[in-house]
Amino acid sequence: MRASAITGQRLLAVCGLTSLALLAAGCGSSAPTATPTRTVTVTATPTSAPASASPASSGPQPCATTSLKLAVGQSNGAAGTIFYPLDFTNTASSACTMYGYPGVAFVTSPGGSVIGAPASRRSPPVPAVVTLAPGATAHATLAVSDVLIGNNCVHKVQVRWVQVYPPDQFSALFAGLSRPGCADKTLVTMGVTTVTSGP
Repeated sequence: MRASAITGQRLLAVCGLTSLALLAAGCGSSAPTATPTRTVTVTATPTSAPASASPASSGPQPCATTSLKLAVGQSNGAAGTIFYPLDFTNTASSACTMYGYPGVAFVTSPGGSVIGAPASRRSPPVPAVVTLAPGATAHATLAVSDVLIGNNCVHKVQVRWVQVYPPDQFSALFAGLSRPGCADKTLVTMGVTTVTSGP
């Protein structure tokens, strides 16, 4: 009886130790293991010089005021509105472009004071890029309402000069244009179209 008890106790001890070993092995498999870490800094060595910024467009540039000559063409009229062609000729040795509306006003003299309200924008045509070869001419049309000047203007004046800013330019061209005008700043009596190509 004593021998059986001792044998049973030994069996229990062996089983307990075996269970503990298995349990330790099982836990050990899920425990995170420390792995050595290493930080590597990589420096890229360029094989060629860095690329420069994209070059500017090699196409024609906008026409500068200094490269243009302004002339006012022969007037024509209908239903109380007089139309004046504004002709821009490229005097430079290379092509240039024009796009949009010129700024137009009557003035007392080249560089003088503006008379009345500047021209409003008229459409059509829809603005489009016009490329002017050396010596070529682009056009806009100035429309002046004689009806508004005659019936609605309080301060009628005689004008002799027109001031024209080419599209996207900050200095003006001047040309002679003698006709009745209006000094009222709040009354818009004229409009101008976008620049177009053509003969």
